[in-house]
Amino acid sequence: MICIKGARMVITLVLLFLCPLLKASIQHHFYFSPVCIEAQKHIASLRLNKAQQLLQAEKKLHPDNVAILFLENYIDYYRLITSQDYSNIKKMEQLKDERLKVIRKISPKSPYFLYAQSEINLQWGFIKSFNQEYLGAMLDFRNAYQMAKENYEKHPEFKPSLKTVGLFKALLGTIPNNYKWILGVAGLSGDFDGGMQLIQRYFKTDNYQEFILDKQSSEFYYTLFMLNFGDKQKAWLFCNEHTADHNTNLMSVYLRSFTASKVGKNDDAILVLQQRPKSIDYEPFYALDYMLGLCKLNRLDDDAEQNLKRFVSFYKGKVLMKDAYRRISWCYLLKNDIDKFKIYRELSKRYGNGNNEEDKNVLHETEQGVLHDLVVLKSRLLFDGGYYQRAEETIKKRDVNQLKTDYQKLEYHYRYARILHEQNKYYRAIDYYTYVVKNAPVNTPYYFAPYACLQMGYIYQKMGFGQLAKSHFSKVESYTKAEYHEGIKVKSNKELQKLK
Repeated sequence: MICIKGARMVITLVLLFLCPLLKASIQHHFYFSPVCIEAQKHIASLRLNKAQQLLQAEKKLHPDNVAILFLENYIDYYRLITSQDYSNIKKMEQLKDERLKVIRKISPKSPYFLYAQSEINLQWGFIKSFNQEYLGAMLDFRNAYQMAKENYEKHPEFKPSLKTVGLFKALLGTIPNNYKWILGVAGLSGDFDGGMQLIQRYFKTDNYQEFILDKQSSEFYYTLFMLNFGDKQKAWLFCNEHTADHNTNLMSVYLRSFTASKVGKNDDAILVLQQRPKSIDYEPFYALDYMLGLCKLNRLDDDAEQNLKRFVSFYKGKVLMKDAYRRISWCYLLKNDIDKFKIYRELSKRYGNGNNEEDKNVLHETEQGVLHDLVVLKSRLLFDGGYYQRAEETIKKRDVNQLKTDYQKLEYHYRYARILHEQNKYYRAIDYYTYVVKNAPVNTPYYFAPYACLQMGYIYQKMGFGQLAKSHFSKVESYTKAEYHEGIKVKSNKELQKLK
């Protein structure tokens, strides 16, 4: 009897000892509960504090649901990319590592096992890219791609991984040739058209109620790819349809206004930015002030510098600062305030690795008493805003014989060509583009000549002259010293592949 009692006591003590271990070994799972879905809606709109409050309460009720940790990482991601404040990045990265450890406790057979890890690595790849940690970004992107690819192969019915594979294929398909070796080292491959088709397949999925953030990110990728490497008008139609909630969603404001500004709908972009939600529920997003300043400047509004100054006063990052100060300097140049023009030009030089070729040239001419030609500058800004007729009426006022430098003459002909091109005045545009190509040496540091070749290639392609198009696209290759050469070459090579 004593032995039995003793045995029971031993068993009781063992169970008491094991209870914490048994509790800790409860199987974690990934589940977008109704509260998680509601939190996603807040995150997608940049109401991050509200999302955080919901998730904190949910975590107390369901501590083993790792979807909560996944969404907390989304909050950190959006907070970092909107603020560009990296002062706490080490602490946030530590939280990311801790979340990944817990996420790895769910069943490896679950499609969420690799999906969640892939998406978190993808987000941190973007974060490190913005913070100029390029090696770390490449490793995170590599992990994200390989996990998404493996997950799609294991679970072809799980569409979110399809989106991520499509993103990488499309993105890597736009990498310049001289960087292709990086793909080989990282074990990656690119295929722009194939990637876009995968993203399009993802849009046919009908389970968006669960994957609100996934759907939003795929809409971003698709719009931006179409805008830069596809059909701009199709990009706008798609964006217009998928950002109808811009009155309550700051991320939709960003995508809608950015796309509108790139497709000749500058007034629409300004309206969307001015009417954006501004309550304290939303995360500060100062890049929207930068965009509003740019759009107003493109319309030649007198108060454009106010939004740009607000941006440089509150923005914590460095990525856009150089251009913001440069644009403020233009605001003062247009007002003939040369002293403030020079001050803000100098401020722009604090950011980035030196000035671009245009900056260097304008500063050199300014020092010699030759100011940036205001007529050409105004026409350029109006063109960027999509005010093509106003841009043409403006540039007509400039007598090319009055221009004092070779740079000014090249820019004049290039800008005039672009204005005519966008109005489908192809033959006149070709004349102006041809002047640029004939008068810019092959070792030119300016982007005017390679861009002129690219644009003439587009025109001849549209007119059905395949050989002429091929010839001009191929000529882009020769301008190896020109600024933005690699980016221009990516576009020309893409068109050459089509012609093949």
